[in-house]
Amino acid sequence: MRLAFDLDNTLIRNNYPFPLEQPRWPLLARLLGAEGLRQGVMELVAYCRAQGWEVWVYTTSYRSVWHIRRLFWLHGIRLDGVVNQPRHNREVRAQCSKHPPTFGLDLLVDDSEGVRLEGERHGFRVVVVQPKDMQWTTAVKRMMQEAT
Repeated sequence: MRLAFDLDNTLIRNNYPFPLEQPRWPLLARLLGAEGLRQGVMELVAYCRAQGWEVWVYTTSYRSVWHIRRLFWLHGIRLDGVVNQPRHNREVRAQCSKHPPTFGLDLLVDDSEGVRLEGERHGFRVVVVQPKDMQWTTAVKRMMQEAT
């Protein structure tokens, strides 16, 4: 099974000051100017791995795949795959902002209600996590259990 995380306002702060994880290599992260990741993501990734799930990122941003992989590596997380906007534009034929089935993704974690509605319309599973929700990992785990 494959789970994908959105980045902006889901795992990376944009408009919401949610708590952040401490990077595994804080000095290196500071030197490289790395963005912080939302508190709980490291525990959730460990849970995904224990359940045998792959961990991906699916973002509409134009950050390079290398940049995204480095960001997660600085937090001790190895990604199984990355879909950014250029890859989405090349490979997705459906008319929607994200289309996880194109990449074999079983569950998408996103902050957008609009993406959830696209999921209903195009037949893919989305768990919406609000930036202010401090218990967001519980909702993701529940949806993972439902998906298996």
